[in-house]
Amino acid sequence: MEIWGWLKKAGQGSVWTIGVKRFFGLVWVSALLSVAPSACVYDASERCGPHQVLLGADRCACEAGYVPSAAGCVPCGEDERESNGECVCVDGYARPAAGAACEVIPAALGAECGAQGAPCDPAYPLCHVTEDSQSYCTNACSSDDDCSGGFKCHLDGADSFCRRPPVGYGDSCKSDDDCADGEATFCETIQSKLCLVRCAAGQTDVCFEGEVCCDFTLFSPICVPSDACTSKGGQELQ
Repeated sequence: MEIWGWLKKAGQGSVWTIGVKRFFGLVWVSALLSVAPSACVYDASERCGPHQVLLGADRCACEAGYVPSAAGCVPCGEDERESNGECVCVDGYARPAAGAACEVIPAALGAECGAQGAPCDPAYPLCHVTEDSQSYCTNACSSDDDCSGGFKCHLDGADSFCRRPPVGYGDSCKSDDDCADGEATFCETIQSKLCLVRCAAGQTDVCFEGEVCCDFTLFSPICVPSDACTSKGGQELQ
């Protein structure tokens, strides 16, 4: 303390004091410049992250062909396309199981048969007739493992068969008119913007395997995955 006090007293108003001030000034400036390059730089043209596009003035979304994930926007895989924030199989492909890669649907599976079509392929020898008198080739089953091409086993005793998904189910839409040609005739326009299957109490068999008829009160009852009815505030109909 005494040494530093003597130096300070001796150096007041001297060249030594000015030199010290200049030295510490240079140190401060150097420290400031060393920090500046690492600071964030705002770029109005790059307000979103990788593979994102700006929507409006303050919202970012994944660019076409990409979907949101915990790691940011990621591309859909081979034989997939983006649909409402999810990767779905392109036409002619289906997942053999949830989370599996898309596989080509065999041409003979689901082919028209009966009076309107040719005989079924031996791999899918069963000609199933629907309630609206349409028919398609499929095969018998005891579980989903016996089915392919996105079909699921409809358990009905000796008559169990691999059931095809409702025609048009999951197609993108803007109104019911976009869904009118299929079996999924309801366009959910609030969030998913997909063609879904209408149902009603006493008419729940129209729902695909793994789905239930659910009444959300906002619109007519529709078929949804069994775990998405009551958890989303709906009431399951029987």
